[in-house]
Amino acid sequence: MKNRTLIGSTVLALGLLVAGTSFAAETGSTTPTTMTPEQRASYGTEIRAKMANMTPEQRESFRAEMEAKIGQMTPEQREAFRNEIRSPMAGMSKEERAAFRSEMKAKFDKLTPEERATIKAEHMEQRAEHMEHRAERMEMRAERHAAMDRPAKIERPGK
Repeated sequence: MKNRTLIGSTVLALGLLVAGTSFAAETGSTTPTTMTPEQRASYGTEIRAKMANMTPEQRESFRAEMEAKIGQMTPEQREAFRNEIRSPMAGMSKEERAAFRSEMKAKFDKLTPEERATIKAEHMEQRAEHMEHRAERMEMRAERHAAMDRPAKIERPGK
């Protein structure tokens, strides 16, 4: 059952990835890194809406087409496509990232000390929330493993 779910999830993810490439091709040079916030918000919803109106057979053929398109991509193209979807920074070249970082640093340097402190405080607050959430997940995992009579963390010998 787990394998069927894993395969189904993989096919769906591949279908959405390829649908994203066809969506990007339809919109011209717009990529997730160059989209406006409104375009980015509707990026996945258009694909979901398109698939929602399909019969199960149509969805299956759509996924198969998408999987075939992704299968035709080179590993470099697939990596670039995934990076564009994951994060605008990940989709940039090293030179673009360096230029972006220097631009952001220049903007940050222009801020007043109070504005900088506010931004840093917001960042630290978000970081603390993330760490709290992570601790909660680790607690839940430990409880789940204790209920299954397994250690929460598997001890592995050093390399």
